[in-house]
Amino acid sequence: MQPKDPIHYNPPIIMRTKRFKAGLLCGALITTASLFATGADSRAQTASDLDRDGIVNRIDPDVDNDGLANGKDPNVDGGTCKSGPLAGRYVGDRLLNSDPNELDIDGDGLADNAVAETDIDGDGLPDNAATETDIDGDGLADNALPETDIDGDGASDNSSSETDIDGDGLADNALLEGDIDGDGLPDNAGNETDIDGDGLADNSGNETDIDGDGAADNAGNETDIDGDGLADDAGNETDIDGDGAADNAGNETDIDGDGAADNAGSETDIDGDGLGDNASDETDIDGDSSADDAADETDIDGDGLTDDDATEDDIDGDGLADDALDEDDIDGDGHADDATEEDDIDGDGHDDADDADGDGDGHDDAEDADDDGDGHDDEEDDDDDGDGVGDDEDTDDDDDEEEDDEDDDDLL
Repeated sequence: MQPKDPIHYNPPIIMRTKRFKAGLLCGALITTASLFATGADSRAQTASDLDRDGIVNRIDPDVDNDGLANGKDPNVDGGTCKSGPLAGRYVGDRLLNSDPNELDIDGDGLADNAVAETDIDGDGLPDNAATETDIDGDGLADNALPETDIDGDGASDNSSSETDIDGDGLADNALLEGDIDGDGLPDNAGNETDIDGDGLADNSGNETDIDGDGAADNAGNETDIDGDGLADDAGNETDIDGDGAADNAGNETDIDGDGAADNAGSETDIDGDGLGDNASDETDIDGDSSADDAADETDIDGDGLTDDDATEDDIDGDGLADDALDEDDIDGDGHADDATEEDDIDGDGHDDADDADGDGDGHDDAEDADDDGDGHDDEEDDDDDGDGVGDDEDTDDDDDEEEDDEDDDDLL
């Protein structure tokens, strides 16, 4: 038998080898493509259904299937699956809900500071619900002192860049935002003592932006200091700084909550409405809804001292003493003290004709050298009682309704 010629047999072997290699290459390509497809699908599934339990993260009560409900889980979108196709495996991230780098706590694809994100921790409670007491699910109650980032978006609650503290989609200065810090207490509630939830009490001297809207309480463009939807100069706004003390209460010593006491010399806008206390168009200096020249307004500057109190030396709280030469409107009602229409110079509700201390300087007119408080001594004043009628034409210069001592200089 002749030995087989290797030439005759080698080509088939080579061909078979080429076909085998081609088959391997094709298989590898198919496998690789499948892997890529599987990887892409995996990422897509992970983004929408982290634990592969068939429930998308957006509505899954336990996103990572670690046995902890989202509202009780310190890391909503990261943990070891207790059951399902990925049981025993760790899924998701390792960022706690409180981590400033955690920008999507519930892994639903919506950033925590997105307008469309209305349930940041994915616990099923809307962020603006009264029963939602821990919006970002970090274990700190929204009204707790250590809670400095209520919505967990990485922006501190007292940061000027934080415009939606509770992350409910309503800007802090929006009219419809009635609970800025989302703690379940309305901003105008008597027991809401920290409106913006930044850990500073609304009546604290260090609190300079009570409603956390980025506008300082004493800024000219801040028209709603406590963010309750009521303008500071509105007739029905009775607690401008939202500290629980009514603006006309005796214990309210800083009506606009700007840190400057109402009777401080540096306080030039007591009610924080943007109108200077000595402005002619400021008709309600303390913002208590009682006009400065109203008969029932007994404390014009809201400093706790009644206007006819002997110790009240700056009735309108404009920083000018009532007996100062340049104080020409003692009660700050917009009427000059020597104007004809000004019949109650000190704004104590008593007509000057019946008032024993017309200028409210604590000195009885019978003993006062300047009855009308216009800065001019009565002996040199051509209108002693400030009634707008010159002494040479006035039948009652000293406004005491008696004629024994017309100019009230104690000389008959």
